[in-house]
Amino acid sequence: MYGILLKLQDLIFTFETDFAKRKREKNIVDFSDVEHFALDILLNAKEVVKKYQNKFEEIAIDEYQDSNLVQEYILTAISRNNNIFMVGDVKQSIYKFRQAMPELFLDKYETYAKKEARKPEEDLKIQLFKNFRSKQNILQFTNLIFADIMSKTLGDIHYNEEEFLNLGANYPAIHQNEKIEIHVIDSVAVEENEEIEEGEKTEQTEENQEEENIADVELEAKFVAHQIQKLIQDNFQVWDKKQEKYRNIQYKDIVILLRSTSNVAPIYEQEILNLQMPVFSDSSQEYLDSIEIQTMVSLLKIIDNPMQDIPLVTVMRSNIGKFTDDELIQIRLADKQDNFYTCLQKAKLSVENELKSKIETFLQSLQQWRKEQEYLALDELIGKIYSDTGYYNYAGLMPNGLLRQANLRMLFERAKQYETASFKGLYNFIHFIEKLTLSSGDMGAAKIIGENDNVIRIMSIHKSKGLEFPVVFLASTGKQFNLMDLNQNILLHQELGIRSEIY
Repeated sequence: MYGILLKLQDLIFTFETDFAKRKREKNIVDFSDVEHFALDILLNAKEVVKKYQNKFEEIAIDEYQDSNLVQEYILTAISRNNNIFMVGDVKQSIYKFRQAMPELFLDKYETYAKKEARKPEEDLKIQLFKNFRSKQNILQFTNLIFADIMSKTLGDIHYNEEEFLNLGANYPAIHQNEKIEIHVIDSVAVEENEEIEEGEKTEQTEENQEEENIADVELEAKFVAHQIQKLIQDNFQVWDKKQEKYRNIQYKDIVILLRSTSNVAPIYEQEILNLQMPVFSDSSQEYLDSIEIQTMVSLLKIIDNPMQDIPLVTVMRSNIGKFTDDELIQIRLADKQDNFYTCLQKAKLSVENELKSKIETFLQSLQQWRKEQEYLALDELIGKIYSDTGYYNYAGLMPNGLLRQANLRMLFERAKQYETASFKGLYNFIHFIEKLTLSSGDMGAAKIIGENDNVIRIMSIHKSKGLEFPVVFLASTGKQFNLMDLNQNILLHQELGIRSEIY
């Protein structure tokens, strides 16, 4: 493979040179370019280095465990070798996939001296081992788990008493109900208890496995939702830090933490809504996938061009059109070969009066909006649609209605911002939305939930960093580690180089 890898190396270097040339022609740089240009200057201009060494009295680096080599060289170059203060925790290193090198932290952690044993010429290590957010029961349980699973080979550090989290907060004596609970759901046993006929069992395929995983998530989500309901009904006691006393639990005291919210959170959200409890989840960030935005974008699409079956039927089935499935079938039967818009026009000549009136009203509204889009600004058109259809008020009556209305307001504002730029027109705006969708991009959902809103939160572990909740459900922990990156044909290591595999 050596000859092939050399060719690959040449290809990468050629691409890098050509890509840099193209960027210079367009007078643009990316974030990585800025870092490397800065490093080039510092490596080749001693007067610049001296200027910055004299400029900064101290250099403070946070999250040092996620620094990379380029950042390390830049900061070292402008330091005086005795004025850098670094804060980090290698146990929190999560950015190796972005070329972060926790080894930089570990090297200093292992060689720097503690205050009591430090010589004047040695670098100083200060251990910050107290936790000021969690209670003793949480800390003890965390230490118990990680003392068994974290080592030099798994996690880059030996998790012993020197690494333990120690109580720093001033909490009263632990309440008897405040305990760590572990719930293990045996999904196989649950399945065996269900009444499934032998003939319904199918051979285990990859598709069946995926369905089974979804079923497991639903089972766990249902369990968590009922546990929350029980806590609320039983008036579970939580410690209120502001009032400095125990009180009845509220919805806002509860959070469900997930490793990732993109696929799993909507299932938890639905199970909680099924029990008539208020909830807000990170999955609501999927702005373009929300039903209210999909409906409005579909309407904008057919205002631009009604010869699009899926957007047309989407709007007709929504509260805007109010057509039933049976009525849509009757319309389709008017002409099985043509597009649905043509079927709609033909059907009004042959269907009963009630459906005929419904079709005529819908077509009149569509034609009116198509005329208005020729002279109205995009945001004005959207505002008029909200008014004409009453869809904005209807969205407010749906589950999580405040969020849905905020999303619709944001679509109005986005359209306004879009037309103040160099882009104009409905077609271009729709094309912009479609490009965002295809590239897995998003405009970000409206933020309407504040710290004091009385709702259950569902969020990722990453986004919950620094927050405090009296009751936490750490859910969906039965997943295996994701090792997909190790299965690539070509792997790149910063020290070992390229590794390839032939099948």
